Amino acid sequence: MKKSGFFRGAAIGFLLSAIVLLTSTAFVDKYYYVDKKLLAIESVINNYFVGDMDRTKMQEGIYKGFVAGVGDIYTNYYTSEEYASFKEKSSGVYAGIGVQMTIDQADNTILITEVFKGSPADKVGILSKDKIIKAAGKTLTGDDFELVPKLIKGAQGTKVSVTIFRQSENKMYDFELTRQNVTYPSVVYKMLDEQLAYIKISQFEETTYDQFKKALTEVEHKKAKGIVLDLRNNPGGLLHITEKIADELLPKVLIVSTRDKNGTVDEAYADDKYTKIPIVVVVNGDSASASEVLSGALKDHNRAKLVGETTFGKGVVQSVVPLSDGSALKLTTAKYFTPSGVCIQGIGIDPDYKVSLPKELLTRGNLQDNEDTQLQKAIEVVRQEIK
Repeated sequence: MKKSGFFRGAAIGFLLSAIVLLTSTAFVDKYYYVDKKLLAIESVINNYFVGDMDRTKMQEGIYKGFVAGVGDIYTNYYTSEEYASFKEKSSGVYAGIGVQMTIDQADNTILITEVFKGSPADKVGILSKDKIIKAAGKTLTGDDFELVPKLIKGAQGTKVSVTIFRQSENKMYDFELTRQNVTYPSVVYKMLDEQLAYIKISQFEETTYDQFKKALTEVEHKKAKGIVLDLRNNPGGLLHITEKIADELLPKVLIVSTRDKNGTVDEAYADDKYTKIPIVVVVNGDSASASEVLSGALKDHNRAKLVGETTFGKGVVQSVVPLSDGSALKLTTAKYFTPSGVCIQGIGIDPDYKVSLPKELLTRGNLQDNEDTQLQKAIEVVRQEIK
């Protein structure tokens, strides 16, 4: 029986994709040994391996391993499924029921931490602190956390059954929900008092600028005299969205510059229209990438004081290159520099006022404002700025 030569097709297919990207025939010649070695490995597996093989996973593993060999943690190969998930996450919109979840370590269950206003979950009465016990007919524990989004997401207009346990009532509820397009609220805001506004950006997605602009307009309408901008635990996101938000907060100055492997420099500038409300930014060790672009620009131009802890230190930019079969490469293509000319890779940005949360509060979510020592210091500093 003749064995199928899928490794050969996989290797050559990858090289052809790379030619489109790199436009270099020398690349094929230099790495042709990859094809021969894979054929040898395929022969050994086919002749000796006992058990079932998932050839698709093996083929994808070639690509993942090849790209991982670059040695850069930010450079990855996405399968078509992973790339579709990445695009959905970056868009800020998905079809689902509209909840945020985490694992309750106390009993290894799936805890709902937030229900988005107006979402299917909100409409049927699901509440924050409810626990998801079953979805789409499958009983769930914390071990199934990665599976849950696949069960509750789906095409808009389709239905999904969900069973929740409400701790406050010690009671189970069954719901049938109709999936809808839900916009992830990456910006939340409120007035802390008559003078101070609080705006939190959790990440930078396609919808984040519009949400931020709405928040800024609202706090200006309420005549806020100071803003606390919370970028803690913000892992970053889309650079062009970050630049648009920075443009709302800065005068006509340099926001950020990037430099690629050929030394080509690209600079982004703000225009002369911006809010002049005093700002204090709260950051921590998980404020990374695009959130460092924003906080670095505000700090360098003396537009805001920073309160909290030294930021993560991610000073490189990634680009996503789609491939013809629906997969994609995400790779580091440039370094970025703050307006003062510093690349913060591996260094981070130091706050003007170093404040750490007490250890006993680090593992707690939903801190009360009066418990949040970093927020309280930010409020103190912004009041000084107002004066």
